[in-house]
Amino acid sequence: MNKTVTRQFPDAVINTIDANGVSLTKRQKGVEVNLFFDATGTPKGAEIYSLDEETSEHAEIGLIFDGKELVDYDGVFDLPEQIKDMLHEFGYSTEQVKGFDD
Repeated sequence: MNKTVTRQFPDAVINTIDANGVSLTKRQKGVEVNLFFDATGTPKGAEIYSLDEETSEHAEIGLIFDGKELVDYDGVFDLPEQIKDMLHEFGYSTEQVKGFDD
């Protein structure tokens, strides 16, 4: 059975860059993350949304696993910590994917 788990992180601060890779948005406080699981219970993707009512900034992220280990992702330059935290909550490791600050 496919399922979606949603969490809000009101203290998180993010920036996004538009699809052309040129324009950086203002810093936004607060995000919502949707983590999508396939029929086998494996996370397959995530969406992260700004909670800022003045914007509709979001990112769609593909997740690729080898067993319980996240080995790659697509759609963002750096995997948000909030998504890593949610993956850890469900027993998945993110040690193989290093972010910009790692």
